[in-house]
Amino acid sequence: MKLLIKTSLYYLLFTIPAMLISGYVFYNVITHEVKESNNEFLAKRALVIENYLKEKDTIAINVINKSFEAQVIALSSNFNINLKESVFSDTLIYDKKEKELAENSMITSFVSINSDKYQIKTWRSTLEYSELVQGIFYLLILLLFFLFLITLFINFWISKTIWKPFYATVEAIKKFRTNDNVVILPKKTAIQEFTALNNSLSTMMEKMIADYNNQKKFTENASHEIQTPLAVIKAKIDLLVQSKNMNENDLKLIMSIDDSCSKLIRLNKSLLLLTKIGNNQFLEVSEVSFEKVTANALSLFEEQIINSNLEIKQTIEADFKFKMNPDLCFILINNLLQNAIRHNVKNGFIKIEINENRISISNSGNQTALATNIFERFQKNSTSNQSIGLGLAISNEITAISTLDLKYQFVLNAHSFTISSQ
Repeated sequence: MKLLIKTSLYYLLFTIPAMLISGYVFYNVITHEVKESNNEFLAKRALVIENYLKEKDTIAINVINKSFEAQVIALSSNFNINLKESVFSDTLIYDKKEKELAENSMITSFVSINSDKYQIKTWRSTLEYSELVQGIFYLLILLLFFLFLITLFINFWISKTIWKPFYATVEAIKKFRTNDNVVILPKKTAIQEFTALNNSLSTMMEKMIADYNNQKKFTENASHEIQTPLAVIKAKIDLLVQSKNMNENDLKLIMSIDDSCSKLIRLNKSLLLLTKIGNNQFLEVSEVSFEKVTANALSLFEEQIINSNLEIKQTIEADFKFKMNPDLCFILINNLLQNAIRHNVKNGFIKIEINENRISISNSGNQTALATNIFERFQKNSTSNQSIGLGLAISNEITAISTLDLKYQFVLNAHSFTISSQ
């Protein structure tokens, strides 16, 4: 989940309850104020009627009684009103216009004028009040909804704007390659934290480029300096072997030295190859055909296959094509075929299966499964003097940087290595 989305979700979790509580409080405050205003209006009307009674304005009182908005009732002289106070209540009054009972708020008060006692009832329909409250409620909901959308948009826009330098830095890191010898990071921003991040990354990248160049230079120099004396030793051994003054014991010693020298040469080349693969120096990528690569590799091992009398079984359902470095693809297949030939048995077999998603190379050999650490460097599962323990490690490195999957299985007394697209 992206940081921006997660931030927005947390914002929603806290904003929605806050808005609902605020809406509830505002609604109750507004309805309370409206109700207080309505009660104040009724109290003022009752006071006006009381003044009419004091002024003995019978005409005004008759008009009020006929208006069906108030009622003045004369009480008997012995009616006790000392403890009577104005009382607000809700009641149902028949509405002639609507022809139904309607809710009304009513105030009942008692007044004593000279020796006369009166009961004043005045009411007001709560229909307008209810409609007003309902209108306020819907308006408040609509207002909260638009406020929520606006704040959400502002939050999203601000967050996206603020985090823009961060995403630019991430894109720059994705494109960074040590062998390009270039540090490309976004320019300084107004946000100090992102500026500090870019400065730290810039320093780290420069250090990585420097380390990469030093390692590359050391590897190339070491490989060249080691390869040259090994080639000289190899040439001199060949000259010694051709000498006529050699006895059988001396010849055995020289041949042993020759084998060790050849092994050192292969080891040097393999370690150099691993370093180049680790440094991602094989940048060329194109679509390769595993069927063609396998056919080319088999032709190189034809003599060894014949000498060991190995049976080659090929099952090709479809060509496995994949985008990777062609040289690494050839090294990968070459290593696996060489492994299948070297660790096979006399009159054994090599089975090659290819379909559009994978290639599998199986071979007869030792009747027990290989160790689980066979893809680690210098792990040997045979006593062959020709093996230096790096072939499968190189194959594993190649599949890893090419986004391929390499697996080993021991099935039906056969050792199987399968390369498949992830």
